[in-house]
Amino acid sequence: MKYLATVTAVAFVVVALGAYPVISAPKPAAVPIRWQLEIDAQPIESIELKLPGSRAPELFWFIRYMVTNNTDRDVIFVPDFVLYTDTGQIIRAGQKVPTAAFKAIKSIYNEPLLKDMTDMTGKILQGADNAKEGVAIWRDFDPKAGGFDIFAGGLSGETAEVKLPKPIKIVETDAKGNRTTVTKDRIVLSKTLNLQYSIPGEAQARSYIKPALLKRQWVMR
Repeated sequence: MKYLATVTAVAFVVVALGAYPVISAPKPAAVPIRWQLEIDAQPIESIELKLPGSRAPELFWFIRYMVTNNTDRDVIFVPDFVLYTDTGQIIRAGQKVPTAAFKAIKSIYNEPLLKDMTDMTGKILQGADNAKEGVAIWRDFDPKAGGFDIFAGGLSGETAEVKLPKPIKIVETDAKGNRTTVTKDRIVLSKTLNLQYSIPGEAQARSYIKPALLKRQWVMR
């Protein structure tokens, strides 16, 4: 199965769409028309850790969440959490995040059932008793950023196909890591949870600042 697996590919599609204002992005259905998992996301938090080999503590951001399958069938969940800053930085959860960060968060909250991105991937059985608790973790982002968005994918089966006014070339990576350049005249968007935050204050005080959640909405991305 092929999927967009590089920041370059995603950014290229975004730029291509942005270059043609006549295209209006589709909106999710008001009432779910495909399977949809319920997610209970905690406020985003930060943690400073002194990692082996590092001279100074490093800052990480994380969101603990619970996913429940209240649909009429078991669903395969592949979590995909991406953070975009208002300065243009794009960071995927888990990217260059050491195992020590996950272990520290799990220990601090004393949650033995807490899972990382890898262990959250898989079948979610139906019912509240089968809900899974996970955490998405990012390294610290651009200190100049005054706000950021988080897009949480893998929660819905709703998709929409968008035809591009002009074909574009993007890089795709398959499950074996093979990269190929392909030409596309349309893209498929998926229903995705969007969390918008503002983060005031100086970069030096990052570890003490609590970002404010401005908006929570479903979008097609």
